[in-house]
Amino acid sequence: MSIVDHIAIRVDDLEESEEWYCKNLNAEVSYREHKYIRLKVDNTYIALISKEHYPWPHVGFLVENKEDLPTTEDGAIVTQHRDGTVGAYLKDPSGNYIEYIWYSDECKDRLM
Repeated sequence: MSIVDHIAIRVDDLEESEEWYCKNLNAEVSYREHKYIRLKVDNTYIALISKEHYPWPHVGFLVENKEDLPTTEDGAIVTQHRDGTVGAYLKDPSGNYIEYIWYSDECKDRLM
């Protein structure tokens, strides 16, 4: 079973987008850094990602074990994020990016 962890939306202005999502969706900020803001919206998270720093939007699916992440041998782009999570990005047949994301226990405490 796959669980959606987040939907990442590329935005022009992080602060303006944060204000809009908080006002219109009652989102709450769960994590912030200079190039992305993680918002809690009811049953999922929205990651507002700066167009200046991220090349593509994506949907993130939770992986419980780090060993379950796709690897470069699978064609994935594997990234150790600054917040301590590890993401592996694959393209679907239409060119959309899917991220498989793993959280260490420390990350779960800080980000959730």
